[in-house]
Amino acid sequence: MSLTGPFFLGAVVACTVAAFVVLILWWPKLAGPSFGKIAGRAGLLLMVNVLVLLTAATQLNAQFLFYADWTDLRGAFTGVVTATSVSRGTAASHAARGRVTGTAAEAGGALAPLPNGRVSPSGVISYTVRGPKSGITGTVVVQLPPGYTDPGNASVKYPVIEAFQGYPGDARSWIDGMNLGGVSAQQAAARKMSPVLVVSPQVELPAGVDTECVNGTPGTPQVETWLAQDVPNFVTHTFRVKTDRSSWAAIGLSAGGWCAAMVTMLHPAQYSAAIVMGGYFRPEFGPYYNPYPAKGRLASHYDLIALTRRNPPPVAIWLETSHADPVSYTSSAAFLKATKPPLAVDATVLQHAGHRISLWQGLLPASLTWLGANVPGFKATP
Repeated sequence: MSLTGPFFLGAVVACTVAAFVVLILWWPKLAGPSFGKIAGRAGLLLMVNVLVLLTAATQLNAQFLFYADWTDLRGAFTGVVTATSVSRGTAASHAARGRVTGTAAEAGGALAPLPNGRVSPSGVISYTVRGPKSGITGTVVVQLPPGYTDPGNASVKYPVIEAFQGYPGDARSWIDGMNLGGVSAQQAAARKMSPVLVVSPQVELPAGVDTECVNGTPGTPQVETWLAQDVPNFVTHTFRVKTDRSSWAAIGLSAGGWCAAMVTMLHPAQYSAAIVMGGYFRPEFGPYYNPYPAKGRLASHYDLIALTRRNPPPVAIWLETSHADPVSYTSSAAFLKATKPPLAVDATVLQHAGHRISLWQGLLPASLTWLGANVPGFKATP
């Protein structure tokens, strides 16, 4: 019996309705102050409420596929997940070192001091940034690496991870929900990677709209330009960061995984690597946003599978997908099949896994270890 199949879902609904009918029919018989009747009423009410919550939970799970099947649900409690590692194309370290033509954010001159009173104890700062190239004004949340403000580190420059949230989400999703800054600091302390500056920009522009991070036709938000040009330029002119491509990586989950793959593959002079969790490789717009025609130049521009077949860039990608994740698996499998040098892809393909934050939280340390082991700018330094 499938966890998300109509038979199981229908059975849960039927049990809930039956329990409610029993409650109505038996309630008069349970009237009275005796302990047994009070316990009976309480038990029936508890049973109905539990079944109502179970009905809601199973219906939501069927819609969003947090848990793909019974094996996935059991694995969430036991921590046992069946995975296959797949590598395609060239070696990740080779791709991240490849030379690329194109423009990238350049270092600024004298940097302004950090804003007084706006840096949280964990090193998080929120900015409102206007992008001169895109014309977009949005929120950019930055988490400083440990020791950034120490006088002894005044000459140290840091690699950058640009993080993209899923939809719906906000610019703090990777910092608060996924704890990217904290996990990366732990990995750096364990000598598995270099300390990094995390930057998480707003991608829902305007707010609430699933833009898929793309540039639309004239008159629509130019979100790709905002994310891949304006935000990096803001970072390099505001913080002590490295500017070589091997010191910049993107990370994203679900729709944000698509964004991370997209900015990396279309802007390889800026980013050398991407971590893609439960993402996909063609944009998946909602029913109320159509930034460009379904066929044409922009549709071709954002088809990363076609780009991989035609002219793959020298970037390294770590991706997670699952056979049971319909959001991610189909395009990820096609992307893996198309991968060839100079592109490098290291994939973790799960057998039974859904589309949920707790899964990606568990995979985050390993993905960052991969980044530190393969991408020169993120390697642990003495």
